[in-house]
Amino acid sequence: MNDTTRKAQTPPPAGGQLSRRSLLASMLAATAGAGLGLKAHAKEAAAPAAGQAAAPALPSRVALMCSEDPARLQRVAWRPGNPEAKALAQLLPAPAGPIAEADALTVEAETSIFNLPQGAPLARSSAAFTSLTPGTAYCYRVGDGTSWSSWHTFRTSPEGAGSFRFLYFGDVQTEIRSQAARALRAGWQAAPDARFALFAGDLVNHGFNDSQWDEFHEALGFMSGSVPLLPTPGNHDTKRETPAESLAAPYSAAPAYHANFSLPQNGPDIPELRGEAYYVDYQGVRVISINSNVLDDDRPLNEKHRKAWDGLLAWLETALRDNPNRWTVTTHHHPIYSGSEGRDNEGMRNLLRPLYDKYRVDLVLQGHDHCYCRTHKVAGDQVVAADAPGTVYMVSVAGPKLYTLDPKFKQLMAATRGKTQMYHTVDVTPDRLTVSGFAANGEPMDAFSLTKDGAGNSTLATV
Repeated sequence: MNDTTRKAQTPPPAGGQLSRRSLLASMLAATAGAGLGLKAHAKEAAAPAAGQAAAPALPSRVALMCSEDPARLQRVAWRPGNPEAKALAQLLPAPAGPIAEADALTVEAETSIFNLPQGAPLARSSAAFTSLTPGTAYCYRVGDGTSWSSWHTFRTSPEGAGSFRFLYFGDVQTEIRSQAARALRAGWQAAPDARFALFAGDLVNHGFNDSQWDEFHEALGFMSGSVPLLPTPGNHDTKRETPAESLAAPYSAAPAYHANFSLPQNGPDIPELRGEAYYVDYQGVRVISINSNVLDDDRPLNEKHRKAWDGLLAWLETALRDNPNRWTVTTHHHPIYSGSEGRDNEGMRNLLRPLYDKYRVDLVLQGHDHCYCRTHKVAGDQVVAADAPGTVYMVSVAGPKLYTLDPKFKQLMAATRGKTQMYHTVDVTPDRLTVSGFAANGEPMDAFSLTKDGAGNSTLATV
């Protein structure tokens, strides 16, 4: 993923005493990386190529990421205004009044350089706030000591199971600034208390195109600095500039994808899938993100692909089997049951559906088909009773690129909608999961709930 990295150093406590600043220092650590030095790429990084957004003087694209431990760990990534300068992060517990900057701890973060198939390399700075207090609001900003972002606020998750809300968006992909942005912003307006936002792939149309990533961040605005993102790679997020580049890595996300995120590293031990397959445990829910591009073929293309294929499936089964949470949600781009004309991911369905049946996955959130489809409870490719073991599969789309509905899996579908940009809120309690879908204009489209009893058996109901 990254070719060069400058590692962070946390300054030692002054005077050998355990001061407030040194206590805060234990809460912050820079994310890990590897490389050979940054300055050699500085001039290249400052000169954008065609299709690449120029780096502004101030930090931009400030975005929180869902972490492996959202009660105690929070990652943030941003585009530095000056890649040659130190990357810094400041953090303090959120005050009720004005922020006293002198009370904030300042630590050096790290800056990584990502090489594109064509064009100048991209710089990304990132930091990890660690040893945080569960259920606590924090303020932070990022910069280089001279130029700073605005102060942002986030809240760590409380410990244990509880009640919360998150957002789910299908493909954003095209006309992001002019058309897709309104669906994203409608979602934020409908759920200002969302604890994270899940994106089911195809965040942009061409993963190598930095200008499109600029549009994506513009569409989210300041909200991505306060609400963590949980993306999964789509096929368009993997696209390279040239056919040769695509052939060399047909399933890995494009370098520009990683230049915009700093995602959990608890996925399979496969370099090509770092940050592309991972899971997050949030208050009684395990959300597992899978790079389905790896499995979107009849068989592995070569030995490298075979290793990724086998490793991803083995890791997924472990993540499902060793899940201590009451609810299990998976997300990947390609649907198990397609809803659009001419689409069917049979090979992937044969790989994943048996695992979902075996481990009783509750909900699968997908994209790719540019329509809305929601199944009944399904097991063994058949509709089952509302109170029987089974999984609800969903496909949605947030952007304006829309496809024609296909009746191939009509017998499995409880609700469908074509030619509609949508967003979804997901409300979670220890005993109930409620999903509500809305059009970009706020019109209700579909809603259902899954209610679990003491034995872990769920019942599906339309709301």
